[in-house]
Order: sequence, then C-alpha cells, then structure tokens
Amino acid sequence: MKTYYGEWMLLMVTMLAALSWLFSKYALLELPPAGFIGVRFFIAALLFLPFACPQLKHLSNVQLKNALTVGICFSLFQFLWVQGMNHAENIGEGAFIVSLSMLLAPLISWTLFRHRLQYMFWFCLPLAGGGLFLLASETGLAFSQGNGLFLLSSLMLATFFVLNNQFSKSVPALSLATIQLAMAGLSCGVFSLGFETWPQTVSGAAWGWVAANIFLATGFRYLLQAIGQRRSQITNAAIIMILEPVWALLLGVALLSEVITWQKALGCFLILTALFVYRLQPQEQS
Repeated sequence: MKTYYGEWMLLMVTMLAALSWLFSKYALLELPPAGFIGVRFFIAALLFLPFACPQLKHLSNVQLKNALTVGICFSLFQFLWVQGMNHAENIGEGAFIVSLSMLLAPLISWTLFRHRLQYMFWFCLPLAGGGLFLLASETGLAFSQGNGLFLLSSLMLATFFVLNNQFSKSVPALSLATIQLAMAGLSCGVFSLGFETWPQTVSGAAWGWVAANIFLATGFRYLLQAIGQRRSQITNAAIIMILEPVWALLLGVALLSEVITWQKALGCFLILTALFVYRLQPQEQS
C-alpha cells in the first residue's frame, strides 16, 4: 500500500474531479452558470491567498504577465465548461469530450510553437476522432448544444495546458493557481452580474453543493493532486488521471439516471483507448 501511496491519492483525485461534475449539476439547478463559477473560484482563491501572498509579492512584471495570460485561458475554459454543464443532457458523455483536451494540446503546441508531435499521436488522434463521431452521429452528425460547448471548452483547456507549460514554468505554483482561480472567479462573477438573472432565494442545499465544490472538488482535490504527483511515477500518474470521465459516466448513470446507448458507449471507449495509448507513450520511450 505504501509503495503506491501517491497513486492511491491520485485515484482519489479523479473521483473528486468526477464528483465536481455531479456537484456542479446540482448547484446549477438554482444558480446561474457564470455566477456559480464566479462564487466557486473567487472563494477558492481567497482560501489560497494567505498561503500565496509571500510569493505574489515577489513576482516580477514578466511573471505576472505570464500568469495573467494563462489565467485568461483558464477563465474562458471554465466559462465554456459551465455553459456546457447548464445545457448538458449527459455529464459522463461531456466528461469524455472534455478529456479530449489531452490529445488536442500536442496539436495546439505544434501549431503555436512547432513542438514536435510524437509518432503515436497520429494513431491516437483518428481513434479519438472516431469516438467523437459516434457521440455526434446518433443525432444526425450534430452535437447537442451542451456537447458543442464541451468541445469548445476542451479546445480552450488544451490551449490552457500549452500556454501554462510554455509561459508559467518560472511562476511559483501556488501563486499561479491563486491568480488563475481569482481571474476565473472575478471575470465570471462580473459577467453574471451584468448578464445573468439571479433567483430571489437560493436554498441551503444549493449553497451546500457550492461549498462541496469549493472545499472538496477544488481545494482538497488540488492539494491531494500536488502531493500525489510528487509521490507517484509520472507514467502511473498520467494513466490514473484518465479515469475522471469514467467515474463521471458511472455517477451520471447511477445518480442522474442518464442513459448511455451502445453507440455512445463505444464512442467513449474509443476516446478512452486513445488517451490510454497516448499516455503510455513515455513508458514505451523509456
């Protein structure tokens, strides 16, 4: 057990990430989408702030500029993701679409910075594309509004991964995370105040789902992830992190009575296989 301590922690991280989909779905029954993200990430940023303050004070102008640039991408991703959640018919299906960001990131990295693509990428991309085709073709080669927004959010998440890797290596992790959370919270909060309608009353249950998102699915999850990644082998960690959409799919079926047809199940399986094979690549190279 102790040998795989980090791996077990990362497995818990994937479960918490999947629970975030469920918590968010319940919270959105009463809260406006951008407003929910605004509250969730602004409070999360406040929780991180006391610990990040010493680092934030010593950031150079270049470091701050890089952190803000990456924060913009993170904010756009969260905005698109929560809009997708608001229209989603199936959170498990959406989780698999968002997970495509792992394969889109190398393509964006090659486009923007001419980073070399691994040979296995060209096998995995059409495999994932086949899975995406199966998810869309059941409705006449057209995505539902929710899944279309999830696909856009996947593209933005991939862009975030690339820019985060390119520009933020010199920025301390805690201060970077705090800036990203604060930007998502503030930008979505301002949008919500200007363009969304808030209910006159919000039940305690809805605020409970928000609190679960803040403390469990954000704060505790990222703490576990930081510790788990430090104590696990990189290839094991990469493969374990693929499990998030699997848990989300199971939660959707078990608790939200979502229906997965054989065609959609096959599409999810192809996407999962593509991610798994691509993540195995570092192990093969070693």
